[in-house]
Amino acid sequence: MRALTIALATAAAVSLSTAAFADEFLALCDAAQNPQNAKVCKCAAGKLAGADRAAAFEAAKAMKAAMASGKPEDANAVTTKHAKGLEILRTAQATCL
Repeated sequence: MRALTIALATAAAVSLSTAAFADEFLALCDAAQNPQNAKVCKCAAGKLAGADRAAAFEAAKAMKAAMASGKPEDANAVTTKHAKGLEILRTAQATCL
């Protein structure tokens, strides 16, 4: 019985974190400007999990901040982790087109 309770609690925590990520990830998308973008973002958010999800989210936040400033990201400041996050994000988005 205890194992079942732990399993259910774990499943609930994972599903809540996935839902929270999807909401945060979709907030980064400019869905109001392009309905197709909203569709791709929702699809991509569903394909990302675990460490890939965190890396993609951080990369998306950095990319959005750079776009908001009107300046391109500084190539010298891009870390390997950030580049990997962008790669993960682009791959997930490409599978949703």
